[in-house]
Amino acid sequence: MGPRSNRQAARPRRGGFVLYVLIALLVLAAAAAAVWQVSRTAKSDYANVLRHTVARSDFLLAVTERGEIESGGVTEVRSEVKSKNTPGLAILRIVPEGTEVEAGDFLVQLDSSALEEERTTQKIAVNTAKALVVEANNVYETAVIAEREYIEGTYIQERQTIESEVFVAEENLNRAKEYLAYSTRLSAKGYVNDLQLQADRFAVEKSQKELDAAKTKLTVLDQFTKEKMLKQLSSDILIFKAKWEAEQNSYDLELQKLKDIEDQISKCTIVSPKAGVVTYAHQREGFGNNNEFIVQEGAEVRERQVIIRLPDPSSMRVEITVNESLVQYVRKGLPATVAPVGIDHKFRGAVLSINQYAEPSGWRRANVKEYKAFVSIEKPSPELRSGMTASVTVRCESIPNALQAPVQAVFPHGPDMYCLVFNGGTWEPRKVKTGPTNDKFFVVEEGLAESDEVAMNPRQFLDEVELPELPPEQKPASPGDGPPGPPAAVASAAPA
Repeated sequence: MGPRSNRQAARPRRGGFVLYVLIALLVLAAAAAAVWQVSRTAKSDYANVLRHTVARSDFLLAVTERGEIESGGVTEVRSEVKSKNTPGLAILRIVPEGTEVEAGDFLVQLDSSALEEERTTQKIAVNTAKALVVEANNVYETAVIAEREYIEGTYIQERQTIESEVFVAEENLNRAKEYLAYSTRLSAKGYVNDLQLQADRFAVEKSQKELDAAKTKLTVLDQFTKEKMLKQLSSDILIFKAKWEAEQNSYDLELQKLKDIEDQISKCTIVSPKAGVVTYAHQREGFGNNNEFIVQEGAEVRERQVIIRLPDPSSMRVEITVNESLVQYVRKGLPATVAPVGIDHKFRGAVLSINQYAEPSGWRRANVKEYKAFVSIEKPSPELRSGMTASVTVRCESIPNALQAPVQAVFPHGPDMYCLVFNGGTWEPRKVKTGPTNDKFFVVEEGLAESDEVAMNPRQFLDEVELPELPPEQKPASPGDGPPGPPAAVASAAPA
């Protein structure tokens, strides 16, 4: 083909390029319009976002809990029977619940059969111990008599016998000496031979030795035998006296055991210590709990376990449990309002006490810590009864004309609290210092002013604001962590 045909082919190409440029311009215009529309829509969304205007009003922190009405002057009737290696004693008879009783009236009869058998065995032990005491006493008294017998009888008798021997020996010695003198004179005249003279001399020596032996026997008796016998007899007295006292102590112990058993048997019959209306002390700890105790005939009662309560209707109170998140606000003496279920009338009251330690928690609520508190009821009416359920509202703290922000509008960021304030069409993160809170409002001490508009759902706009960078240890565990909702514990903000 020639040059003319080439020029004809180039025209359509130049026309296509212009078409492409026009299409690109249209696309850019559409994108710009879309961006402008999104921006306009976002601003209009900000205008429609749920916001709250910060204002001042009276703030009230009130803790509301449900509890059970009971008598403040209740008398508890317990089992005073000791449990000896047994889970408890069975209830044989019990007065019906709701019975009006006077002081000394019958309440409960516990099973005393085991104690009665023990009493029979103990009586045998007492009798055996008493026989041993009598025997030990006789042995002791015999030892005392033996000592007096020796001092006042045996010793004197033996000494008199030895003195008699000394006297006879002296008399024999004197006679022997006289015979010897006489024989010596006759021997000098030749009338007695030497053999007879030697016999008389031997008789003198023999009499002398017998006298010396008698005197030695008397010395041994006075200085050794008497002392030895007295020590032996005194030792026997002390030993037998100690045995007698030991047997006496054993007898006293066995007798005391018998008295204790008889006292325990008598305590199996429980009578009323005062006038009142019988209320069973049931213990219901939940399904499948071994601590559940229902007062009825056949139930086993542990030592010191409460069986019956005798309430005083003139003094009533409410027992409540306060969650650990609110216990810091509840103090002794705070005013309260008691609203019994089923009664239109509300009663005034005050916090009597709050326990320092948390109540034991069951397996279903192992991580929930609650503290028991008691609230008095002023001027209780006759329609109040022990065991009724009541709603108790404790006025913990009241701040007049306080600057407040909804709890939904306050969120934590590290150790600080923040709010998103709507300012000039954008969100401004503002650090705030909060005071007391209830389930609806925070008291704002610093950071906000009246008429400030705060976002009720700041989580939605966290990506559009810049918050201070946190160190790694203070960053949330997951990106979804955001501001907390209202406190989980039950609290109410009553109107001023």
